[in-house]
Amino acid sequence: MEAPPAPWICMSCGGDGIYRCRECTYWPVFCTSCCQAEHKLRPFHRVQQWNGTFFEKSSLRLAGIVIHLGHAGQPCPTGGDFTQEVTTDDEDEWEDVEEDRGPTHLRSPKDRSYLVVVHTNGIHYCNVKYCTCVGAEDSHLQLTMAGLFPATTKQPRTAFTFHVLDDLIRDNVECGTLAMNHYSKLQRITSNGFPHLVPVNRYRELLQVSRMWRLLKLLKWQGLHTSPKDAGPGELVLFCLACLQLGVNIPKEGIDLSQTLVIDENFKAEHMHPKNPNNEVWLMDGKGFMVESMPYKKYLKGSINVVERSDCSNHHAVNHANANRNQLASTGIGGCACARHGCFVPHAMVDFQKGEQVIHFYDINCQYSKNLAHQLKVNQFISMPAGLTIQPGIGLWHVHGHQTECFVQYAPNFIPGVGHVDGEIMEMLLRTAEKLKTNE
Repeated sequence: MEAPPAPWICMSCGGDGIYRCRECTYWPVFCTSCCQAEHKLRPFHRVQQWNGTFFEKSSLRLAGIVIHLGHAGQPCPTGGDFTQEVTTDDEDEWEDVEEDRGPTHLRSPKDRSYLVVVHTNGIHYCNVKYCTCVGAEDSHLQLTMAGLFPATTKQPRTAFTFHVLDDLIRDNVECGTLAMNHYSKLQRITSNGFPHLVPVNRYRELLQVSRMWRLLKLLKWQGLHTSPKDAGPGELVLFCLACLQLGVNIPKEGIDLSQTLVIDENFKAEHMHPKNPNNEVWLMDGKGFMVESMPYKKYLKGSINVVERSDCSNHHAVNHANANRNQLASTGIGGCACARHGCFVPHAMVDFQKGEQVIHFYDINCQYSKNLAHQLKVNQFISMPAGLTIQPGIGLWHVHGHQTECFVQYAPNFIPGVGHVDGEIMEMLLRTAEKLKTNE
């Protein structure tokens, strides 16, 4: 496959071949005009150019490819126009690497009237022509219709393909890959031998756009992307579809419901105070799994320590959580999940500001459950539905660290209606949440 093809002709017109595409099947060889025609709707393929001795890396921009927006890849009838040069005083963006260094396909164009596109196969410089017809959409909307997410809505100079944003989420969920490592991979794909010579760094933009991408997908899944209604607390996520829910998967009347929830915490997911708190922007505070911070902080201040009221209270996790950490904005995270299926409960994930003494601490429920009803009754932010009862329990792994009496009273094996669950599924879920929070 590395040898020159025989016969040495363009597979489309039979002329002299000069470009070879390694992302098309069979690595076909094209002449310049056929290469442009074949890749008009595939402008992010990686091509090689014959230099007289071997095939060296090149780009479709150098082959003359222009991305036309607004007419399904066809040129605009009015002629279109290239984007204007960037008008900014910040020249550092263009001086991170000398333009004369490195291979030809890695050098940024001199006129700077190009679009940086980040795709799953690396970083590209692209010539773009926007539609200039009467009533045409703004430039950032034209890019979006072409499957490109712009980093800004004003004079966009960088865009990310929808594919790379989805790929970032999959890598993060399945492999625990951070956004910084994912972008480093893209640099390596762009130039395996010279990743440090890739002259643009769009990690900051990738981090920002990926968060916007997650939010937009949540809005679309819940049908709120075209609705003037703003999402309320917990409305952007779904609870466990396998659990019994009135009006969702069972009729509204005639069925006795029983749900089993598990509550736990993770004190390794600490969060430092931000250096520039005024620059922090919340995209969906309180509308997904996490609870809004301010009301919960007020709840913490009005809570009562219920951990130190019995002999079965000297737990290492409690002592660790109650340590004084003034430099931390939160000392950990905690939340609720379905004990049978491991699905997080919407609007039930919280940050700990003062440890687990003020939250549903499942692992030491023998202590917390003693005062739980009073805590809910006097709290101004939380209320219990009429007729609802809570049965305390302790997971099978943690219950063996308690006194013998706790095992018979709180182990899920002896609680009617619980079923065969270990009650420890939050341990795995919160480790996943720790990775996600670290990435954010």
